[in-house]
Amino acid sequence: MYLLNGIRFGFDTLVSILDLPTFECKNLLSAIRDPQSVDMLLKQEIDKGYVKGPFSSPPFETYRVSPIGIAEGKYSGKKRLILDLSSPHEHETHESINSLIDKEVCSLSYVKIDDAIRAIKHFGKQTILNKTDMTDAFKQLGIRKDQHHLYCMKWKNNYYHYVRLCFGSRSSACIFDNLSRAICWIAKENYGIPVILHLSDDFFSLFNHRTLADLEQWR
Repeated sequence: MYLLNGIRFGFDTLVSILDLPTFECKNLLSAIRDPQSVDMLLKQEIDKGYVKGPFSSPPFETYRVSPIGIAEGKYSGKKRLILDLSSPHEHETHESINSLIDKEVCSLSYVKIDDAIRAIKHFGKQTILNKTDMTDAFKQLGIRKDQHHLYCMKWKNNYYHYVRLCFGSRSSACIFDNLSRAICWIAKENYGIPVILHLSDDFFSLFNHRTLADLEQWR
């Protein structure tokens, strides 16, 4: 029920205090130095329905604006829009969104390469491996409406806010893991896939010829 209700109505992002006073953080230098990338990435987020805006005035009575930044993939070089929800840092009167999310509640244990190696050894020669990932993983899941005001950003004097889980939130990976585990359960129980491992939005499954023969009934 937790997963179904979250998909239907949005997920509680586990922020302990929702009625925060209004506060606006300044954007990160990575965004200020690359405005064209911010324009492009922000438009993509809006077009996909992950972000609402632009609003010429704040869309909420009280709200929190966190800094926009640009992160670049170490190997791919792909640029990604981030919302720094750990800002402001060590502020005297205003706490960051992430500081109001319990670390312990959001801690996860991930699979290791040794888990995959053990599975491959078990199946032996001619094991068929398949790896896939989910595009815009966290953003497939919505945020509960009463928490939208906590995920605002400001760009070129316009306001925007996330309506989907975003990268940079301490709770996003923990919440999304519920969907990943559900996918793995369905793959095993409904489709007879013997081994499927996941690391956040990456899924790794193993087959042998016998398993593939069994799966033919689903084609």
